[in-house]
Amino acid sequence: MKKLAYWGFIVISFFSVSSLKAQDKQQVINKVWKAVGGKSTFEKSRYLQFTFALERDGKTLASRDHLWDRYTGDYRFETTDQDGKKTVVLFNINTKKGTAYQDGTALTGEANDKMVQKAYATFINDSYWLMVPLKLQDPGVNTELMPSEEVNGTKCDIIHLNFDKVGLTPGDQYWLFVNDDTGQIIQWKFLLQGQKNSSIFVWSPYQDLGNGLKLSTKKTNEESKSSIYFPTAKVLASVEQDIFIKP
Repeated sequence: MKKLAYWGFIVISFFSVSSLKAQDKQQVINKVWKAVGGKSTFEKSRYLQFTFALERDGKTLASRDHLWDRYTGDYRFETTDQDGKKTVVLFNINTKKGTAYQDGTALTGEANDKMVQKAYATFINDSYWLMVPLKLQDPGVNTELMPSEEVNGTKCDIIHLNFDKVGLTPGDQYWLFVNDDTGQIIQWKFLLQGQKNSSIFVWSPYQDLGNGLKLSTKKTNEESKSSIYFPTAKVLASVEQDIFIKP
């Protein structure tokens, strides 16, 4: 009986510790949600407009415009290449179907399909840079609370992300450094699928996109002197509906 009681104590202790760890992780995730304005704020933010830009040594090397109806999945993607050719892709992120236009002319067949696929892949990449704090509890996302660290004197909770065969590059891994006081992510480290070396980008500043949704609009890698930034990032109350059907 004593032996059974002892093992019973071990089992109870194990589940108590496991529950405590899970609760600790959830508390950190809750702090992240609070810092960005809360789940309900995100749920009410139907139209998101943003421009993804890559800057290196003070020069903008790429710029892409996005407009997303989160409720329907309708999407407008625009970019202009170095030769001045403008591409507009109107598609739906759920069906991954739509029409691509180059300089106002609709593409057809395989050329159209490839451009729509490319626009979808760009949406996945560009939106993740802006909205990762909103995606910690998406299906297929695994989160683990790592030992805390100090970054420039700031205590940070660290959330490790990996994925269950979701997304276009499920082998990617991310480490989010969450300010223990504010819940804001102050930097992230990532190791992308197929790469050997990780990268660190510092997140600053944060801004209110509208409707109370607050996200970081610039991520900077000091080593390469490069930044991903969002010169436009806003929640819109409404849009003209033909914006998703007319190039």
